[in-house]
Amino acid sequence: MQHRALQNSEIKLSEIGLGCASYWGKKHFSEKRAIDVVHQAIEAGVNYFDTGHSYSGGHAEIRLGKALKNKINSEHLIISSKVGTRVGNFGRLYKDFSAAWIKQSCEQSLQQLQTDHLPIYFLHGPNPEDFNSTTYQALDVLKQQGKIGLVGVNTFDDEIIQMAEQSGQFQTVMLDFNIYKPHRLALIKQLKAAGQDVFIAGALAGAIYDQRFWRFQGLKSFWYWVRAWKNNPQLSTMKKAMQCLNDVPNLNATQVALAYVLHHTEISTALIGSTQVGHLLELLAATSIDLDEGLIKKIESQAEKIDYL
Repeated sequence: MQHRALQNSEIKLSEIGLGCASYWGKKHFSEKRAIDVVHQAIEAGVNYFDTGHSYSGGHAEIRLGKALKNKINSEHLIISSKVGTRVGNFGRLYKDFSAAWIKQSCEQSLQQLQTDHLPIYFLHGPNPEDFNSTTYQALDVLKQQGKIGLVGVNTFDDEIIQMAEQSGQFQTVMLDFNIYKPHRLALIKQLKAAGQDVFIAGALAGAIYDQRFWRFQGLKSFWYWVRAWKNNPQLSTMKKAMQCLNDVPNLNATQVALAYVLHHTEISTALIGSTQVGHLLELLAATSIDLDEGLIKKIESQAEKIDYL
């Protein structure tokens, strides 16, 4: 596993991090198997784990805390969480970036993750009005108390990304970049040049291009299929455009997709999600894949044909 140094601290992150959310943190999925995935990731050299206060109905932090118990305070393991999205009645999510909630949410995250410090802390999908002195002061207090380290913004919205850069208040940005969004590279380079570390979410683009994704594997298949249809209005077109990824010798499609993201050294780390140890190890193998330039150009050419969001 390769590691990449951050610009704003002495932290070095594994270039592949494990996103602990979605089905991984659901009650329907075995906690033991979820913890096995985390432990296998550590054995394979992953030192970065990302979660959020609201993820998996509010259960993801608790589960990750159990998985990293007695390991989380190791100087080699880095965890990040997020504030601003709350779980309300009937599991509905809503936004809250008030100073009181930032403080309370952080305290709860620390308790649930069984640690006293979060090296990286993100605002989770803030709106323009959330960039204000009250928000900044609340984060500064937590930083001064030693409860958080670097602060960042997790968003896929270009306007919010620009505000995060221009505010001068954040050291990191987590945005989406994958085979369908090569146009994001210009923005990533801009952020890097401005002194911000770039973390990648959505690196696998939901794996909708992978033929194996559409094979029935029980309840979780329905969960991922529904999410795919909900998040991708042009699902059929997108799936068809990247069929070529299934034809690369000795590699599967998700390995190729992840290797494309890792090819770009401007990013600090790319997050993946997995509920199976075997699948996890397949993805981690992408750290040693050197894609042919011709394939990279083909991927980007196919992406340009999609009128994607």
